[in-house]
Amino acid sequence: MASKNKNKTLKISRETLGTLTLIKNQILSNFDKLMDENEIDEVIQSGYLNKELIPYAYIFAPAGEENQKIAKNAQFSQTLLLECEEKIVGEIIVTNNFRFKGYWKFFSIFEADASSSPNDELVGSFCISGIIEIYNDKITLIKNKIQNLKKELNLKKVTSLMLCANPFHRVHERLIRLTIDKADFLIIFLLRSTRENRLNHALRKKTMEYFINNFLPKDKVLLIDLENTTLFSAHKNPELECIAAYNFGANKVIIGQNHGSIGMFFDDNQAHTIIDKIRKNFDIEILVMPEYVYCNECKTIVSVKTCPHGQHHHIKYHSPTIRTLLLNGVLPPPILMRKEISSIILSDLFPNRFENLQQIYDEIFPNAGILETHTYEDFYKELAKLYQTGSLT
Repeated sequence: MASKNKNKTLKISRETLGTLTLIKNQILSNFDKLMDENEIDEVIQSGYLNKELIPYAYIFAPAGEENQKIAKNAQFSQTLLLECEEKIVGEIIVTNNFRFKGYWKFFSIFEADASSSPNDELVGSFCISGIIEIYNDKITLIKNKIQNLKKELNLKKVTSLMLCANPFHRVHERLIRLTIDKADFLIIFLLRSTRENRLNHALRKKTMEYFINNFLPKDKVLLIDLENTTLFSAHKNPELECIAAYNFGANKVIIGQNHGSIGMFFDDNQAHTIIDKIRKNFDIEILVMPEYVYCNECKTIVSVKTCPHGQHHHIKYHSPTIRTLLLNGVLPPPILMRKEISSIILSDLFPNRFENLQQIYDEIFPNAGILETHTYEDFYKELAKLYQTGSLT
């Protein structure tokens, strides 16, 4: 690791660090460096570099007055340290510096996240090309783990599913189980959410881990936490999702029918979608799943394509609405969410809701006649059981 005292230091955000880490680990393409002017122009003009599909160019223009001074004066082979949240997290070995061109602003990978629009202030700013080094790189460890598992277990069908789990509900469960049934191994990517009323990322991760550890065969599932990047948030970049899944080691990707940005475009007077473009360039299967609902006539979760009953029989799994219930302290019925998941979320959102939880618990729920200490999770689980009592309804 280079010394901070001897080298200039660029201060970067978690999102920038996340993107640099993905580039370095060849998750977004086989190209693992920050691009120079010629490489940027080739990607923008053709969508390819070295005969490989690359949707966005790796244009690194570090923001901030001090960062721009460093970028302006950067020299060939100079080492620039990367600082994130007061920690040195990596370095860039400079190959060139140059100014950001106006027509680049819609094509930078650092501006491709779903939470921001192209930044006009980038035009004319100084950019850096070079070699990326990331310290304490968790993505490298995860990628190596997947490759080792594929060899050790002779995995042929590795499927990926990207979820915000905001919140994690019954349809997510159904998709995961359907996927595991037809795959040797499942990679679940937990995405960072940028929605204003989102559930905390750590809380969403906790619910996913609980479900995997208690209700799935753990040797067939791996959860990958993509907390440090918003590139995949709100499912606005299906190309990047499929490419990332492929480069992590998956050969099949599951996406939803209403997935954002699966728009149609025309090439040689033929209608195509982004999915067609990915299939043409990568040896990967893409399965578009239909919408799932609970049908009051079928008495189970069904696909709208296979259910003969109309919408007036369908209970929909609308994540923002379920999230609104939770944020207002309402326990969703188990038909929408597993009671254990609801309990984890509500106990986190409302940690001190009642003055005397123990008294309320003891006065409502049956007990074994001995003194027991109960948590908010215990309370919500037992409350959910009462909602399922059918003899008096």
